[in-house]
Amino acid sequence: MNPPNSKKIFVCLIFCAILALLMCENGHAGTSADEEAFFSYERFFLNQDIVDNIAADGKTRKDLKAFAASFTDGIYAISSGKLTEAKNDLLQARETWPEYFGTDFLLALVYEKGGDHRTAARYYKSYLKKLKAFHAGMYRISGPLIRSLTTAGIERYDPARELIKEHLARYGIRLARVRPVFTLPRFLVILLLSAAVAGIYITAAYGVLPYLKRQHRLRNPPEGFWVCRYCGAYNSELNRECEECGRPRVVGRQ
Repeated sequence: MNPPNSKKIFVCLIFCAILALLMCENGHAGTSADEEAFFSYERFFLNQDIVDNIAADGKTRKDLKAFAASFTDGIYAISSGKLTEAKNDLLQARETWPEYFGTDFLLALVYEKGGDHRTAARYYKSYLKKLKAFHAGMYRISGPLIRSLTTAGIERYDPARELIKEHLARYGIRLARVRPVFTLPRFLVILLLSAAVAGIYITAAYGVLPYLKRQHRLRNPPEGFWVCRYCGAYNSELNRECEECGRPRVVGRQ
């Protein structure tokens, strides 16, 4: 049996190394392409036929029409580089329809483009939280509408989480330590503000104002009279005790 040709073995090893290198580069290029597509605002363009039907249908809820308008304006503002305008439009869309996770993702892109990576991370975390809830079937009413509005398909949770995790790691941010954005619903904000106003009114009407009136009454009695600091009754300057409660007059500051 002839010994193996060392030259042929060397050539085979070189060929295998080149082939492995090409496979790694192709894999890396594929990953980069996937990441670029994932972090693109273009995949969130709404189904225009559905949007037109929402706008034309007089029976459609007004909040859905408002969402579609604000969300679409936000995407076009991103495409034009108008980040402040995009943020305002998308925040309005998020307030109108909080369940739609695409709005959180686009807000994360806007903050990231603006250099605010910490806030961007919080919106990415909110996006993942809502995406997970969607796939868990928690959006039974709005889920079908979300599917019909989406043209590029809805991404799976685990791959999306890994892409965002690696993406944020480049900024030194650990996804596990990021808190999602929490926004109170509008009705709850109104309720809390109403309760605060009512509390201020009650405190002023039954606490502060009576106290101020009493102090004014004590310090500014009619001429020739003094005011009992215990019961508030008027007494003649000649009296040393209150005619109403019988307590002695307190001379000096009331």
